[in-house]
Amino acid sequence: MRKILFILCLLTASFTSNAQNGNRKWFEGRVYHSSGEVFDGLVSWAPPRKGEYEDGDQVLYRANEQSEVFPIPYYKINSFIMGDDSIVVSHNVQFKNSPFMTVLLDNPTKLYTNKVTKNGFPLIINTGGFTGNVGMGVGVGTSVGGGVKTTYYYGANPDKVTKLEKKQFIEVMSTMMADKPDVVVKIKDKTFRYGDMQDLLTFYFTGQMPKRSYDQ
Repeated sequence: MRKILFILCLLTASFTSNAQNGNRKWFEGRVYHSSGEVFDGLVSWAPPRKGEYEDGDQVLYRANEQSEVFPIPYYKINSFIMGDDSIVVSHNVQFKNSPFMTVLLDNPTKLYTNKVTKNGFPLIINTGGFTGNVGMGVGVGTSVGGGVKTTYYYGANPDKVTKLEKKQFIEVMSTMMADKPDVVVKIKDKTFRYGDMQDLLTFYFTGQMPKRSYDQ
């Protein structure tokens, strides 16, 4: 029985590893190295899992699809661009295990997100079952209850930020977006709430009210 459980654990680990490598996405981007060099090419990063790295985080970079992949640790990066996202490095000890902050609003008081992948619960699905004392099913490993935890912060720079709480939403976002009075009106009349951050940003940048699923 112990041998069977050991084999199933190996299958789970293999499945998870292959899934992560197969799902890795690459985007056109740019890495601003701490040495002052700038590297254009393809960039890949995903929010880290708790305990994934001993210290901080890293970005994967390659010059093109045929080039070698280079992992670059956070302490050698000033910032990087990945697709449409601009991401900076926080040296605040609070973010020692997840130092990358995505810039959502680049005003005097900036809005950031910090993302961490939640560890799900391992789940093994037996596709064959046991027959007598010799039969053995094939275990397929997956997980449930995972996903990405997104937390909003605001401040003058990524080293000095304050967590944006729901009860502060109207006051803080009205101040940050004060350059667009029509947006502030929508914040104060609660057209946009804490959970509507992406829609609020769309309205701020485009002036167009986003189409919501419940408006259809």
